[in-house]
Amino acid sequence: MKKKKLSLKEIFLEDERFRISYYFSLEKLILSIQEVGLLNPPLVALRDKHFILVSGWKRVLACIKLRISSLPVFITEEEDELKAFLAAFYENLAAREFSLLEKAEILSKLKKLGEDEKKIVQHYLPLLDIPPTLSHLESYLAFSQFESALKRIIHEKNMPFSSVKLLAGFTPQVRKSLVPLLLPSGQNKLKGILEDLKEISRRNEIAPKEILSSKEILDIMESEKLSPLQKADKIRLILKKKRYPALSSQKESFDALLKKLRLPKAIVVKPSPFFEGENFSVNFSFGNNEELKTTLLKLQELASKQKFSPLFKL
Repeated sequence: MKKKKLSLKEIFLEDERFRISYYFSLEKLILSIQEVGLLNPPLVALRDKHFILVSGWKRVLACIKLRISSLPVFITEEEDELKAFLAAFYENLAAREFSLLEKAEILSKLKKLGEDEKKIVQHYLPLLDIPPTLSHLESYLAFSQFESALKRIIHEKNMPFSSVKLLAGFTPQVRKSLVPLLLPSGQNKLKGILEDLKEISRRNEIAPKEILSSKEILDIMESEKLSPLQKADKIRLILKKKRYPALSSQKESFDALLKKLRLPKAIVVKPSPFFEGENFSVNFSFGNNEELKTTLLKLQELASKQKFSPLFKL
């Protein structure tokens, strides 16, 4: 391995055959290079008369941001593509944790470069803290094929394996339709959307594409009056109703009855989880003795007039 100084223009960045990282922040690395310089030169290989990156994409991109014209590099003389990639893999393995998408890219590269599938499962999956099973390998290989917009969402939201695996069960067209719903949603809501869509499709034998292209959902998506978050929340509720029609009906009746009661904000009435039990709970808050008396009198008044009676008929 030789060390040499190269102009940034001499590094052919269009060839990404060894690249595993795409979504990252350069701020701290830029600060580090500004303060102490580039301490760890990137690793390059000569392919088809071009110097291409084997390892060090973040470092090179940071140098480009800093308008550095040349930088030191190590040049590997390894001609075997798999061995060259493994040099970069083990260098990074010792230095940092890989993200879910980076693991997917690593496994995809190993597969494409001809590594034995059995060895990938038994040797590399444990190194990446992935259970050594063929099904897990297949899942991560599917993740590597995701569209770039979806990959960015997965990265930005730090989506867990379980949610990403749900996404892998949909077609590219459906995943594209889901992007506007996933962008504004938190992790729990996001997972709920995916689970509900999958279950509705399975139970009703309707393709996810047809569910998402229904008029009520398209009308929401095309509305100019709703924010992205409002659209996602409304569609999430539609999917929830389709998945749990009886439960949704009970909740709507419950909410309507509570609205008629006109309870003070300090009083909160809750049903049993999923309306499976017959009991209801009442929670209330107060800041002083007078507020406590007022709240108790209000509850006593409602009880004496049997205002809560309709709740027991749900």
